Amino acid sequence: MISVQEVYNRCGSCRHFEPMFTDRMSRTMGECKGKPTHPTVGAQEFGCPNYHLDRSKLVPGSPLPDDADVSPAERERQRRMTLVQQGNARDAAAARRPTTVRRSRDDEDDDAPPKMNYIPLSLDGGDGESSMDRHTLKSILAEVLDEALNVSDVPMATRFKGGKVIVQPANAELQAKEIEIDVLFRKVVAIRDKLRVLEQKINGTDNLDAAEKVQIQQYITACYGTMTTFNFLFRDRDDGFAGQG
Repeated sequence: MISVQEVYNRCGSCRHFEPMFTDRMSRTMGECKGKPTHPTVGAQEFGCPNYHLDRSKLVPGSPLPDDADVSPAERERQRRMTLVQQGNARDAAAARRPTTVRRSRDDEDDDAPPKMNYIPLSLDGGDGESSMDRHTLKSILAEVLDEALNVSDVPMATRFKGGKVIVQPANAELQAKEIEIDVLFRKVVAIRDKLRVLEQKINGTDNLDAAEKVQIQQYITACYGTMTTFNFLFRDRDDGFAGQG
């Protein structure tokens, strides 16, 4: 039986390496059990991503990193968890940006007096009851709903305002579908905000363990990566979607 000892991160010290013979240059050659094709490799070669330390094959006194005994699968899981945490930190920072109160003038005439931004006291009857301007009330309710739904007033790229998206069938005889870019942009922003709310609820729940949270976070991160296609619609780059890395 051929025995071999190598330093850390060499094929000879990996548990997948099985010594087979020694070549003319006295190098130990063996079979890699960690790869589907089982190629013949040298014990002195540097380890691949499937490297997993076998301490019985390690040269005594060889320097080791802190995660030397971690399996490749666990190392990949930790890497993915780090990416998810970094993505959460970026999204949380973006969600903390101040929101703009949206005011509607749909029911106002052009010559109407300016809206009151204060709560006046009712003088009718002198009972001291407070009354509120209609438009101020609408603005306050819109702000409360935005905060509850984690919706922000995100500006769209100026060059696309008023534009249209035209979906043309392959058959020229069929009618094309036109979608206003403003409508598409609002739907994209709504998807982004709902993903953020879902992410916050997953992080805040106690019904899932850490591994389950990471697995679900990976799906959410993949959704972010898919939606980066629409980042060109955002005026500010930081408002868009961010996938892995």
